[in-house]
Amino acid sequence: MPKLVRFVIVNSAIGVVIGWLVAAGIIYYDVFGFADVFWRSDSKAAALVLLGTSFGVTFGFAYLTTAILLMPTTKSDFDKL
Repeated sequence: MPKLVRFVIVNSAIGVVIGWLVAAGIIYYDVFGFADVFWRSDSKAAALVLLGTSFGVTFGFAYLTTAILLMPTTKSDFDKL
């Protein structure tokens, strides 16, 4: 697998996991009463999918963008990745 493809996949996956952890933290710590609304909902699965998808995509792209902006510019530094 080419280095850049692996770079994108790994950094996107790390960002998605961070996003899921933040979403789980919001539910666990009941930020702004969100957990009460979530547990009283009739469609918990849909709410969980929407929350996980939105946080995963947002944090995944943010982490990938940060990694791209901080990527080495010289070939010798890039070979160390």
